[in-house]
Amino acid sequence: MRRVAILGLLVMVIASGRTILVPDSVATIQAGLNIARFGDTVLVRPGTYNENLVWPSIDGIKLISEAGPAGTIVDGGGSGTCLVMNTTTLTRATEVRGFTFQKGAGGIVCAGSATIAGNRVTRCQGTGIYLSSYSPGFSPLVIGNEIDGCVKEVLWSFGGGVYVDAPAGARPEICYNYIHDDTCRNGPWNYGGGIYCEAEALIYQNTIVRNVLTSDTGTSCRAYGAGIFVDMERKPLIFANLIAGNRCETDAWKYGAGIHLYLGAKPVIIGNTIAGNVCTGPHMWSNGGGIYSDMRCTSYVKNNIITGNQATSGSGVYNYTTTQNGLVISLYNNYYNNTLVGCSMGPGDITSNPLFVSGPRGGYYLSQTVAGQPQTSPCVDAGDTLEPVAGLNLDSLLHSWTTRTDSVCDIGRLDMGYHYPCGVPVGLAEDEAEGEIDQSRTRLVVGQQLWLAADQAAEPLELIDAVGRRVMWLQPGLNDMSGLRPGIYFASGKRSFQIVKFR
Repeated sequence: MRRVAILGLLVMVIASGRTILVPDSVATIQAGLNIARFGDTVLVRPGTYNENLVWPSIDGIKLISEAGPAGTIVDGGGSGTCLVMNTTTLTRATEVRGFTFQKGAGGIVCAGSATIAGNRVTRCQGTGIYLSSYSPGFSPLVIGNEIDGCVKEVLWSFGGGVYVDAPAGARPEICYNYIHDDTCRNGPWNYGGGIYCEAEALIYQNTIVRNVLTSDTGTSCRAYGAGIFVDMERKPLIFANLIAGNRCETDAWKYGAGIHLYLGAKPVIIGNTIAGNVCTGPHMWSNGGGIYSDMRCTSYVKNNIITGNQATSGSGVYNYTTTQNGLVISLYNNYYNNTLVGCSMGPGDITSNPLFVSGPRGGYYLSQTVAGQPQTSPCVDAGDTLEPVAGLNLDSLLHSWTTRTDSVCDIGRLDMGYHYPCGVPVGLAEDEAEGEIDQSRTRLVVGQQLWLAADQAAEPLELIDAVGRRVMWLQPGLNDMSGLRPGIYFASGKRSFQIVKFR
């Protein structure tokens, strides 16, 4: 798969407070945080900073790198976590953007609802990003980060890339992240190589690949959920993710290389591609290469492509309990080259070769004659309408993304499986977006074309954000967008566009 580059910021918006330059104003990042107040920005010049940062008990500070993660490194030195944010009252006005956090005993620990965006967290001896709170209002935003090469190696090895733990009603949001090559190993319990989730989290548009659960502790060890592990009666939304090439490798229990549902978990699993995940090892149980559903788990599985996964039993889906308390409700999925145990195919389910092809961002586009391939995948126009879930307008989101190598958005009836972002998603890019700045007004960018909201004679258009909420009406002519955050927006069914720059 083509490596996804991380841009720390597509847009830099400095708050109305002070800007504290590191190392110009103060010598260290910690010193900058210590004197910052609500609305201040700690702006960090390129360099390597050997620090273990502790966030002050103040909301609304923005910690931003000047040059992005490639040039701005916080090195934990193996002796402590790179960044600890233990203040539970933090809101999304608190931001951390554009750093590499490396070689810590952990990457980032956050107990508040901060925004963690456009960073790289790598080679930590512990969880990459650890999110935990007892507050039902806990809603951190983890967006556009790369989390790779982190190793969790303790008795309870939970969450190599991301660990999220929150009570019912809390809505942490984990999206547009590239979570790859993380490992949980050598404990008796190894759960969630990519993401460990004990929360009603929104998990969408992540690439979760090549994460591994492994152990040398003998025939008592467990490897559950190399891609995603969902625990304890939580109801997350797992939507529009690419979950591929993750591996459970132990001598004993190997359950759910792609997704493992545990002890009453009841997720909604929609529009993902779950491919090539493997449960492997010389002895004992190997169940559920794509999805493993444990006792008392009920899952709603729709519009997914579940293919090429491997396990001794239930290579596609293994459902442990077949009572009313443990159903897998399957609709409009493609189970090509995969088997089901403990559940049955439902309306709209098929078993046809999805005909994957490689495109600009990876190898899981769908072959389509309109995009230049010789034939059209059976997954095209084979999905079904999606109901809004947890405040997200799922249909609108999928129609702003693509399964085509020419990056034309999915229109009409939905395609099955993962949809790649069109244009430049927040925080992730192959190349920085191009655009212009109108010195007096905001302009929007569609690809490389300038868009001024509407023709003078056009009717007003409804502007929708990435979770399906109306944010404003666009009137004919120029519109003032100064109150909008950078992000992906789309209008009245038109192709999505992104606000790349504004004043």
